[in-house]
Amino acid sequence: MKLIAGAAACMAFLAVVSALAPVSGLARGARAARVHYACSTPNSAHEPCHFSTPSGNIRCLWTPHPNSVVCELLSSGRAYRLRPGGRAKSIKLRLARRGETLPTSQEILFTESLSCHDTRKTMTCNQDYGEGEFTLARGRSHSA
Repeated sequence: MKLIAGAAACMAFLAVVSALAPVSGLARGARAARVHYACSTPNSAHEPCHFSTPSGNIRCLWTPHPNSVVCELLSSGRAYRLRPGGRAKSIKLRLARRGETLPTSQEILFTESLSCHDTRKTMTCNQDYGEGEFTLARGRSHSA
């Protein structure tokens, strides 16, 4: 009887210790993994950057000269260009290169107050201090 009680106490002690033990090195490393931000290399303010939504249905290109963002919705062929001043313009575009895949819900900030924000299937680019913007999404694209 004493042996059973001792074994039960030992198992209870081990259960408590394992519940309170620190997380394994693998899980700790996964939590500490760095998120990659697209278009953020050391020379990124001076080099064009290709990027796309996680689904790959929307491809974009930012160019520093002239400062603009262009994006294309592959399924419909609809495309827009946005510059720091003025409205977004509908354009004809074919981006063959997918570029860096953005993590879902990442916002990319470019020079002269241009930015883009993605979800899994949409891309919205706007002038942070202006009224120009566009959204590309299957069935609900628009510009202003």
